[in-house]
This record gives sequence, structure tokens and C-alpha cells, in this order.
Amino acid sequence: MALATLHGDIAGCTRCVTAGFLKKSHPIFRGAVGNRVMVVGQAPGALAHERPAPYMGNTGKTLRAWLAVAGFDADAFYGRFYLTSLTKCFPGPSTSGKGDRAPSAAEIALCRGNLDREIALVRPELVLALGRLAAVAFLGPAPLAELVGAVREAERAEHRFLVLPLPHPSGVSRWLNDPANRERHAAALRLLAELRGERGW
Repeated sequence: MALATLHGDIAGCTRCVTAGFLKKSHPIFRGAVGNRVMVVGQAPGALAHERPAPYMGNTGKTLRAWLAVAGFDADAFYGRFYLTSLTKCFPGPSTSGKGDRAPSAAEIALCRGNLDREIALVRPELVLALGRLAAVAFLGPAPLAELVGAVREAERAEHRFLVLPLPHPSGVSRWLNDPANRERHAAALRLLAELRGERGW
């Protein structure tokens, strides 16, 4: 009931509209109490609100392929993982014309309480932080290359959990073009597979 109430609060949130960052809010998230792994991205994609669930586009296809490498059943993706992000609404296109605009620090701050409440209620054992913004939000400032490939502990909303950073699965990202980064990514997926086996996820 508490999570259903929170989901209702998030669905009705208009903070970024009121602050002038967005013209209209379309909060996107999905999950349930009992999801042991929480996926946290930076923000939903452009058409996410037109689909029945998050990560249904090419980004989600890539993410599910990564999870399959770690031994997760791709068909169980929407039942097994709590899917959310630092900000719950599409922030708009990038000014460069390539990909989506990254949410600002002010937008992330406006939505922080929503993510904190999700963590407090779901109490995940592991957070998969997708991309630099999400990784830094949990682990502090550092280049993505220093974060991907290791599991670290974090605490937020009075709950301790593991954080496994991954690169963002967006097709716009060029981070995996570097062979050294591809090895870091492969190491992260091996760690995820080990955790899955140890914890029975």
C-alpha cells in the first residue's frame, strides 16, 4: 500500500513543470516491493510515456542483452527488476541534436525525494546505476572508467545496498568504443553474474 501511494504521488508530480524545466510531466517507472535489483538510469527516453513499460526501446533491448550475459532471464525483466531513474520524466532532446538532454542538477534535486522513497520502500540489495550521472549520484564524483568493473557499498534513505555501475545502454554513448572500457564492462557483467548466483536473484 505504501508503494502504491508513492507511485500515485510520482505519477501526479509536476515539480519540474512548476520550476519551468518541462512543459508537461510524464513520469515513467515500474516495479514492486520484493524486487531485489533496482535499475536506475538518468531519465526516461523521448517516447517512454507512450509505451506500457520503461526500457521498451533500443536502450532496453541493449540492457536486457547485457543482463542475459549475466545469466538473467530476459523474459523476466519486467517482473524481476525495479525500473526507475534519477528523474522520472523525459528532459527533452540534447541541444546538439544527438540523443537526449541530460537532466540538470536542479532537476535531479527536485526528483531526489521520489528516488529516496522508492529505495526506502523497495529496499533493494543491488542498484544497477546506468551511466555516469546515476553512478555519481550513488558513489560520488569520479570518471565512469573508475567506477565500472567494481561493486561498491552505498547508503541512501537509511538503507545500505550494493551499487554496480554500468555504462549507459543508449546507442548514442560511445564509451564502449574504447577496448579498455569494453573490458571494464565485461568485468562488471561477470561480477553481476557472480552476485546473481550467490544471492539467488
